[in-house]
Amino acid sequence: MALGDRHQKKDVEAALKRAEAVGLKVTRTGRGHRWGYLICCPCNDRYKVPCTPQNQEDEARDINRFTRRHTNCA
Repeated sequence: MALGDRHQKKDVEAALKRAEAVGLKVTRTGRGHRWGYLICCPCNDRYKVPCTPQNQEDEARDINRFTRRHTNCA
């Protein structure tokens, strides 16, 4: 993630940083209600990250689940 591309919800931002540390690609789109994508490059699977999730803890948990599922790709 580039500087200034932080998610405004701290739980979601922490989950995105963990995903990036594992090797997943985090891209910011800033279009509509979507903040960006979490992408697993080897299998090209994507997870849509919303700008304003209804529940930030649930969204962080879903990002962590996606990260765990794609940790062993490559």
